[in-house]
Amino acid sequence: MNTTALSTRRPRGINPKEGRLQQLSRENGYKLPEYLEMVEVNALIAAAPNPRARLIMLEQWRAGLRVSEALALEARDLHLDSDRPTLVVRQGKGRKDRVVPVHPELQTALTAATSFGTVGRGRLIDVSRVTVWRWVQQAVLRATEAGQIPQGRSVGTHTLRHSFARHMLLNGIPLNYLSRWLGHGRIQTTLVYLELAPDPSGSLASVP
Repeated sequence: MNTTALSTRRPRGINPKEGRLQQLSRENGYKLPEYLEMVEVNALIAAAPNPRARLIMLEQWRAGLRVSEALALEARDLHLDSDRPTLVVRQGKGRKDRVVPVHPELQTALTAATSFGTVGRGRLIDVSRVTVWRWVQQAVLRATEAGQIPQGRSVGTHTLRHSFARHMLLNGIPLNYLSRWLGHGRIQTTLVYLELAPDPSGSLASVP
């Protein structure tokens, strides 16, 4: 292992000692998280190679789950028969449980999957992270070839989580709510998404 590379690696936008967002420029290595616009996400999910791929991509896009969290979901974690459906992420990053609200689109997909047996027993989707990555890349290729996602975009499984966070901010979800839904240990980690939505309320448009 290259210890020099490890010692000089710069954290992704957060200073762990000071617990604040670092104002890093392109010159010293900071890169903003990749995200997709809503129409691009919809095109990507529509291009999913199979129902399980579509479901796990929806879990990331509509609930902001990490791939590992989406793969760990079981039927017992779903509480869908409610006016405010939720799912439970058990032992997410930092070994912490959390409750996440379920968007109506995801509620419909999860209900269909559990009702009609399109998912496996135990875990809803029992595949590897490598398989999920391959599914996403297949969807990216299809959507790109159809002209729905621009050529050369860097899209991975985590891109859907970034897209969820930005979409929530643009739709008025408070930062502290978003931080809890994402499972961040500190709200400072969530602040990076303000870089992707610097004026979420559109207030600048009203400035004379």
